Amino acid sequence: MALAIAQKLEMISARDTVEETRKYFGLKYVELASALGVTPRSLLRYRNLASVPSRPVQARLEKVRQISHLLGEIFENQESEMGWLYAPVTMLRGRRPIDLIRTGELDKVLAVLAGLYSGAST
Repeated sequence: MALAIAQKLEMISARDTVEETRKYFGLKYVELASALGVTPRSLLRYRNLASVPSRPVQARLEKVRQISHLLGEIFENQESEMGWLYAPVTMLRGRRPIDLIRTGELDKVLAVLAGLYSGAST
């Protein structure tokens, strides 16, 4: 019983993260699927509460949540957040964070955001 509840909660969390991330970052399903290392079909199953994400996918979903959280903590408004996401960042070798997110390089974006959060500069 407890396992079924935990799975249901994970499915709801995955669905919410998929939808919020896709809309907030302006990603297509295929782009978000790539970022999470899954097929678009798997992503739709998560969205429809038809499948529990694997542990590796759950970990990537958590990283996406962390990115969203740090953006909200660091920048004063959504316009500033989007400006940073879509601009070249020196600490990412001139690459745009959104492009790294699209290709699943979430750790690189998290590392830079963590540095910004702790007071480092780009």
